[in-house]
Amino acid sequence: MTTQMRVWAESEEEARENVALNGWQILSIEESNPGAPYNPNVNIARGADAAQTAPSDHEVNVTKLGEGDIQPIGKMSVKDGSDVDFKLKPAPCQTLVKLVVNGEQVDVSDSYSLKNIKKDTYVVAVFEKNGKECDSNGIRDKDLKEVGIVYFDLGKFNTKISQDNIDIIKSLSKNKKYVIIGHTDDVRVIPNVEYKDNMELSNKRAAFVKARILQNGLAGSSIKMMGMGPAYPVAPNRPQGQPLNRRAVIYERR
Repeated sequence: MTTQMRVWAESEEEARENVALNGWQILSIEESNPGAPYNPNVNIARGADAAQTAPSDHEVNVTKLGEGDIQPIGKMSVKDGSDVDFKLKPAPCQTLVKLVVNGEQVDVSDSYSLKNIKKDTYVVAVFEKNGKECDSNGIRDKDLKEVGIVYFDLGKFNTKISQDNIDIIKSLSKNKKYVIIGHTDDVRVIPNVEYKDNMELSNKRAAFVKARILQNGLAGSSIKMMGMGPAYPVAPNRPQGQPLNRRAVIYERR
């Protein structure tokens, strides 16, 4: 026996996460119309992008919960019987607790291969705090004090340094140690001659800021740098929040 039910969610992304985590199957997704009666015989179109999907193709929808990164992420159309390879990376002090594929938990470490896709598939990566002191490239969150942030345009790893940041760089002490962490938004990168993915772009942003600090006379040995890609956003990755995630943060090491 098949049971149909209507589930309300704040967004299509939340609806798909609920479906994937519970192992349900989507019959339709529709915009809320308060007061309208539910008609189970009406199959609502899921938008222009879904309408364009060829019958022989399948939709793979990938989302995440918590602080970490899974690539590729978002909605993609794949050919029947094809494979998709995923890379997963928790944020600092986080761990990957589970990867759920169509409602079933699968074994995974830092990669996972979805084989022989024969139907629409929903993938959710779940990250949580690991509950203990943790290091990431020798850097501990509790040891860092934020002193400045440099923002970048979409896809760029160099920028005009603001006067405020010039003053901050000039104030950095040669007797202290610093960390620069580069970040990106979650806009998927088209590989090019300058960088191949968001992780490399975030590293180049950190390197740009480090170079500016070195010009001020600090020793390279006093500065550690790393890139986090899109894994550690400070704002929702929507048009209003994405510019805040394209950044490199300067920390003083306590």
